[in-house]
Amino acid sequence: MVKVHDDFFDKRYLDELSHKFSYEESWKADNIANRETWPYGEKGSHLLLGNVYFKRNDINHIFTSENKVSTNELINMFDRICFKLKNPLMLMEIAANLQFKSMDGTFHIDGSEDQTVFVLMLSSHLIEKNMGGEFIHGPTNTIVKYKLGRIVEFKAADPHKGLAFNKPYIPRISVKFVGCKLN
Repeated sequence: MVKVHDDFFDKRYLDELSHKFSYEESWKADNIANRETWPYGEKGSHLLLGNVYFKRNDINHIFTSENKVSTNELINMFDRICFKLKNPLMLMEIAANLQFKSMDGTFHIDGSEDQTVFVLMLSSHLIEKNMGGEFIHGPTNTIVKYKLGRIVEFKAADPHKGLAFNKPYIPRISVKFVGCKLN
């Protein structure tokens, strides 16, 4: 099952956040999809530019980053999404990807069957029709068109991928929020 949610955030706020991600954030090609090795996960299917902002390994072990985009701001966004959807979840992870033309993702999963993912679509450029940037949900073959601020909701165990824009030099940013049900 995949759900699409629009109009959660003001456009001005999304533009400001997109600008921070595009022009102030540092990106590294260390986001390895479909990791196959342990403990460093250095082998996988492909690299993307990525950042991790929050990661809960267990109840007492939480990682938060010191990136330019505020982790607290992203946590507040997650809380707002959960509140608006009336779906209280415990935050497990916040991460972001940056893609340019020809940097299409491959099918991958973001967690387990009991976890929910919200992917927020961002870009700091005006996006014209037919420029790509789609989200593809594997189990249902659903293709979700890019829209600034659009949130795609699905189970973390569902294979999915994000496509880059088909014009050069236009960043496609996706912010992933992973949560699990509160006990």
